Amino acid sequence: MKTIGLLGILVALGLAGCQSSQLPEDVALALEKTPGTVDYNLHVKPIISDRCFKCHGPDKAKIEAGLQLANFEGATQENKEGRRAIVPGNTGKSELVKRILSHDPEEVMPTPKSNLTLTAEEKAMLIKWIDQGAEYKEHWSLTKIEQPAVPRVGGSFLARWGLTSDEETAWVHNEIDQFTLTKMKELGLKPSPKAEKATLLRRIYLDLTGLPPTPAEVKSFEKNTAPNAYEQVVDKLLASPHYGEQQAVSWLDLARFADSQGYQDDPMRNAFPYRDWVIKSFNQNLPFDQFVKLQIAGDLLPKVPNPAVQRERELATAFNRLHSQSGENGIVPEEYRIEYVADRANTFGKAFLGLTMECARCHDHKYDPISQKDYYSLFAFFNQNKETGQITHNGEACPTVMLPSAQTEQTLKFIRTKIQRLETRLQPTLYEKPFADWTTHPSTASTLNQGLLVHLPLDAEVNDTYENRADASYTAFISGDKERKPLSTPGKIGQALALQGGCGIGILSEKYDRVNGKIVENPKRFGKGLNFERNQEFSISLWVNPAKSGVEGAIFRRTNYENEGYRGYSVKLNPDQTLTVLLSYVWPANCIELRTTEKLGLNRWQNLTLTYDGGAKAAGVRLFVDGRMARMNIITDHLTKGLLHGEFNSNKPAKFGGFELGNDAREKTLHDFSVDELRIYNRRLSTLEVKELAGSPNPVADLLQLPPARRTAGQRQNLLEHYMLTADSTFAQTNRQLSAIRGQEVAIVSDIPEVMTMQELPADQQRKSFILNRGVYDAPGPAVSAQTPLRLGKLPADYPQNRLGLAQWLLAEDHPLFARVMVNRLWQNYFGNGIVKTQEDFGSQGDLPSHPELLDWLAVQFRRENWDTKRFIKRMVMSATYQQSSKATAAEIERDPDNKWLARGSSYRLSAEQVRDNALAASGLLVRQIGGPSVYPYQPAGIWEALATRNTISYRQQHGDSLYRRSMYTIWKRTSPPPMMLNFDSPDRSLCTVRRQKTATPLQALVTLNDPQFVEAARVLAQRTMRAKPNQNERIRYFFQAIVSRNPRERELALMKEFYAEALQGFAKSPERAEALLKTGEFARDRTLNGPELAAYTIVANTILNYDEATIKR
Repeated sequence: MKTIGLLGILVALGLAGCQSSQLPEDVALALEKTPGTVDYNLHVKPIISDRCFKCHGPDKAKIEAGLQLANFEGATQENKEGRRAIVPGNTGKSELVKRILSHDPEEVMPTPKSNLTLTAEEKAMLIKWIDQGAEYKEHWSLTKIEQPAVPRVGGSFLARWGLTSDEETAWVHNEIDQFTLTKMKELGLKPSPKAEKATLLRRIYLDLTGLPPTPAEVKSFEKNTAPNAYEQVVDKLLASPHYGEQQAVSWLDLARFADSQGYQDDPMRNAFPYRDWVIKSFNQNLPFDQFVKLQIAGDLLPKVPNPAVQRERELATAFNRLHSQSGENGIVPEEYRIEYVADRANTFGKAFLGLTMECARCHDHKYDPISQKDYYSLFAFFNQNKETGQITHNGEACPTVMLPSAQTEQTLKFIRTKIQRLETRLQPTLYEKPFADWTTHPSTASTLNQGLLVHLPLDAEVNDTYENRADASYTAFISGDKERKPLSTPGKIGQALALQGGCGIGILSEKYDRVNGKIVENPKRFGKGLNFERNQEFSISLWVNPAKSGVEGAIFRRTNYENEGYRGYSVKLNPDQTLTVLLSYVWPANCIELRTTEKLGLNRWQNLTLTYDGGAKAAGVRLFVDGRMARMNIITDHLTKGLLHGEFNSNKPAKFGGFELGNDAREKTLHDFSVDELRIYNRRLSTLEVKELAGSPNPVADLLQLPPARRTAGQRQNLLEHYMLTADSTFAQTNRQLSAIRGQEVAIVSDIPEVMTMQELPADQQRKSFILNRGVYDAPGPAVSAQTPLRLGKLPADYPQNRLGLAQWLLAEDHPLFARVMVNRLWQNYFGNGIVKTQEDFGSQGDLPSHPELLDWLAVQFRRENWDTKRFIKRMVMSATYQQSSKATAAEIERDPDNKWLARGSSYRLSAEQVRDNALAASGLLVRQIGGPSVYPYQPAGIWEALATRNTISYRQQHGDSLYRRSMYTIWKRTSPPPMMLNFDSPDRSLCTVRRQKTATPLQALVTLNDPQFVEAARVLAQRTMRAKPNQNERIRYFFQAIVSRNPRERELALMKEFYAEALQGFAKSPERAEALLKTGEFARDRTLNGPELAAYTIVANTILNYDEATIKR
């Protein structure tokens, strides 16, 4: 390559620092064309971020040769060899210049193996920037947002096109136009004329509601000559309930909304109420800052007295739970929980900051000033949800919010009032008089056989079973690995069982029989027994003897496993010899969980007795050790549903395996632990009865022998309690009534739908967060606290140090990113591309804004106008920029193929949802119902079956209105999303998506030509048009009006008539083909119409549905 002596050129350009060098000819010539002042953000950073930062960027662990370019300090610092990447003002001594000009493959940068190169213009830009002092600036998107002045567009500008100032004023509708017109002036571009009325009407309908206008609406608008006719339409559409639907679609992509959990099993979940809340929020024009705050931290806002409002606040936080979740057996729950938290942090970064936070999970970000510590500090905000990594198969993964209907709420209010009244009738003060009478003629006989269902002495085993001295319908048997079955050992009373791990004792409930030595289900026997529901009292007592510490496992359990939410009840031994009591619907949030503060002793027999009063509160759960009530810390006191109720969406009682003593098929089991004398009661034992079980010979008689004056308050209370629970018939009757009415509440509440939400752990249960080495869950590094990324400003100390504080920080007036990102996303929805095209990346690797001043002006306005979304959107669609025609010459398209400079209206393919909805609307099939559960329209057979497990094995197509709902209501299964929508670039919603791809493929044409939904739409449109229109010309015209919102051109009309004649001839010759076509879809065919004619018109309508105008917004 030629080189040019630089002395003259460099002196002329002020680059004498290079005068001892030789520049390649192309670089020297490029220097002459560089801007007078080279700007870091505009000219330099896009180059070095793309070509250099991977090895010389912000990631301190990956800085090659000790040369860093991410900031001024690093770039000007000497490495070990005494070299500096940049010496400001001296290109000759700057290693960067030497490397980019080198031809030596060992020296040149970027390295040949990177497959990256620099153009002559880029090299020249870097050289001139260094010579001018190498001034670094904060990345443009991280600078404070200042509202720029609205530019004034003078008449001299448009005079170049023969326009006067008056004409210019007429073109400019609002401030947006002044910004865009100024940019056009800089580039020598001319704005396009206003779009034709029908085109503009179709555009605004599709943008604001996602649906096309009807032919009648087009005709009315074209006739309306009022100056504000267009504004009237805009206001009408902003008030339409379909406005919220259209705005919600892109938000649901961002929120990764789906009806299933994802991963291999991919079971269904109840998510549609969140979707409906999003639609409602947009329709009600909820201020956007509130809309976002509620989703980040609605559960942390002060509680409000209106239960419906409070539920919506909590429902909004489902945004943070819509990621994929796993309930598969064999997973490590904590590994998956970490993935959920990481997804929330990633989504927060992409959705609200426009940054690729996920790139800093394993190391410092290679391109942006986000350290790994920043990532895990943000991660920490989302790490305190009361959840587990393995979700339940029955019920929603907790925490949740229940969403009762108004009728259910009224019913529950009535029932709970009755419960409160009955509870007041059980107050001890009401029984003082009968108690006093009883003490004069008491019964001191033992009551320990009342309500006794199971009594296992555990003295001897006979054919793998154990004697039950109480109700013979309950059978005790060896449960688990019989090679490790319990050994007989001296017990508290007679013999006992020494557990060896992996095996214990099972007790069959009434649901099962033993036939020929096998356990079989008896469908006629189910319900009571050991399946205690949360409204039923019960007590369980046994003697235990731990032999050593460090042992962990259930002492007894009547629960499912973790992937069933541990539904039921259990008492578990912890490794530190404390005990955990659990009554659970879905652990860890919808349950009662308590933990003892004292430890069991070793190598001695101790009596354990659990009693429960049926009140669904921790206060009603008592655990006694040797007759003394154990002190327990409350972990959770939030049991809102039943201990037995239901599989997902089935309203059927969940299947329980049976009561087990000392065994657990999937989790740790007890060993070096002996048990004796198991008793199970269907009632609540009194304290004195518990003392009797623990070895006191006759505690009731002992207290009664004491003169009343000598009894302590505690003794008197115990005696009164014993009387109420064992001897008072009024108390017993009232208690039975209370249990029954509580049972009604359980049945109703357990059927109320739930949605996953966020619920912060109490302060004393908060998890620690760590920098995870390589992002792996079990490789913790240094601990971190919840904090915002350093370069974006620290979370103020007076803000709550949780998600609510994070939301307040995000929405603060001085935040550099949030408002920019949000207005850019709204702009993208109406102009096809954002002002920053890379909506997902406002960092170093992202595009620069095409109109930076406009972006900042809009960001400030959005905030100043109280985050009024409808007002913001109206400003955009009322602008002349938006209303331009999208027609362009070949030269205009070549100059600006992506319409970056907005000198014409944007034209692009409709979204997947709009393509299908447009066909349904044109045909009249569309059912415009708002909200509700997702629906199952037509879908090719076998798609779910190929991948599905759990409760989604097969796709059950629905019928009637469900076939014709808007596409946003179609069931969304993560492993098998709707195939039609995937073909039209809908994301699978496994991750947060803020910008959809736009592709054109043959598969898309095959869908619109052959999919039953489109063929049926064409058939129904043809059928209705044949009935409504008298002749062929009118029918074809109506097809065009309904599908593309315009009349056909003469040539089109002639072609379609020819096409119709050809199709009719074919169908007339082969009427069976016509019949086959007309059977497509479930909507009733009009048998009064001629079959071949209807089939021919169906083909014509289907052809117009395949016009590019039918699938493209002009």
